[in-house]
Amino acid sequence: MKVTLEYWDKIDYTSIRSEIKRQEEIEAETDIEIFEIFYKKNNSLRYCNGSYYKFKDIEWENKYQNWLKSDDYKKKSFDLYYGGGVVD
Repeated sequence: MKVTLEYWDKIDYTSIRSEIKRQEEIEAETDIEIFEIFYKKNNSLRYCNGSYYKFKDIEWENKYQNWLKSDDYKKKSFDLYYGGGVVD
């Protein structure tokens, strides 16, 4: 399945507002794989103020929010966030 994401970034470096800069498609076999890809893409931007990805379709956003509350996410959240890195 394919899902369209919107990449948002600051209008300019002096602005606090963001705008859609481009759209990207991600592809995976299951919903959970889509959510993991989406999570990792957003996590890679965690230090970039005003930059983030959003699902184009609100239905996917709602499914993602429900996944964030699931046991599946809770089991994977540490590894998703740190990406296999060493944490002291």
